[in-house]
Amino acid sequence: MDLKQIANDIVGTARAGRQGFPHDRWAELRASDPLPWLEPDGYEPFWAITKHADLKEIATQPEKFLNGPRPIIGSRKRDRLQKGSPVKTLINMDAPEHRIYRRYVNSWFVPKNLIPLENRMRESARQLVDTMAAAGTWQGDFVADIAAFHPVRLITHILGIPKEDEKFVIRLANEVFGSEDPEFQRGTGGSEASVMALMMEAVQFFRRIADERKKNPTDDLASAIANAEFDGQPITMPGIIGYYLILLTAGHETTRTAMSGAVHALMGNPGELRKLRENPGLMDPAIEEFVRWTSPVNQFARTATEDYALRGKMIRKGQAVCLFYGSANRDEEVFEKPFEFRIDRSPNPHLGYGIGAHFCLGASLARMEMKVFFEEFISRLDIGSLEPAGEPEYLASNFVGGIKHLPIRCRIT
Repeated sequence: MDLKQIANDIVGTARAGRQGFPHDRWAELRASDPLPWLEPDGYEPFWAITKHADLKEIATQPEKFLNGPRPIIGSRKRDRLQKGSPVKTLINMDAPEHRIYRRYVNSWFVPKNLIPLENRMRESARQLVDTMAAAGTWQGDFVADIAAFHPVRLITHILGIPKEDEKFVIRLANEVFGSEDPEFQRGTGGSEASVMALMMEAVQFFRRIADERKKNPTDDLASAIANAEFDGQPITMPGIIGYYLILLTAGHETTRTAMSGAVHALMGNPGELRKLRENPGLMDPAIEEFVRWTSPVNQFARTATEDYALRGKMIRKGQAVCLFYGSANRDEEVFEKPFEFRIDRSPNPHLGYGIGAHFCLGASLARMEMKVFFEEFISRLDIGSLEPAGEPEYLASNFVGGIKHLPIRCRIT
């Protein structure tokens, strides 16, 4: 087994852009060496965590494996930019800072507080499906024309950001998570100067929102964040911007990717689509399978605070581990026939939203957004008409990835 080639394939953004996540390589590792030490070209080395049980074990011990030093496995260039950024988000934080910052906004995303948003979610879904229905036979890019707009409408509403800024937020998310994708990256080859220009544009946008909410606070989340106090001290501007950045970009990109990957999977599995149409009560388990199948967040990294034994190997203090969620969600020891897409899969203990202290803050919102959309879409879809109108294209990213363009054709009643 050529570990150097495997390492390059697992983190290679160009390969991800050609074919999506490296499920073939992960399967090879799970079968022969589930905890390898990898040294990809252009990256600092790390231990690859490919098994479901190992990922759970590490992610639920935040005192032994920290987020902050290296929150994701990126190239050395990306590591430099990360270290030089004054903005910190929840994914960069460890206890006690992470606990304090997360607790402050957590109540906005618990299921009972999202119920009042359901009508707005359904209105968004109906408008999008109505747009498709108006065409008779609709043909377009499901990602750019449909999936991009549903989650951004909800997260901008929660934050109180005007509708006219939706397209800016979509572009910002594309450029943040697609910084190594030739279609979305700024400048030639995503130079450090162009990445810094992107961050400055984001900072200026968020600073304007924060300044306005400080002067004229409302009842939205943006105001709550802008006027927050921790231990009697007002939140810093980098703290505010970090909140806004992660809520807007991650809250949009991951749900969009899961929705798009779900439609792609349903096209490829017409029996499962028919099953869902005939049994609407399967929508909840279907949403869980959508997330398992797509695993929009590919990886996070942790840094060991002490020597730690795992699978007969020793992870040394200061070494990085990479938690590959897409691999864990195909683990043959946990999921029966993991490469089969089953909307009624049970049990389905996927880790698509993470686990432990850094479990996805917006998981309940994402589930509700997808459930409402697919209820509207599938109930009105002529299921025999759903078909590809071209080849899918994948985002060149080893962090948040998946389908970036999905040409489809269908009829909606």
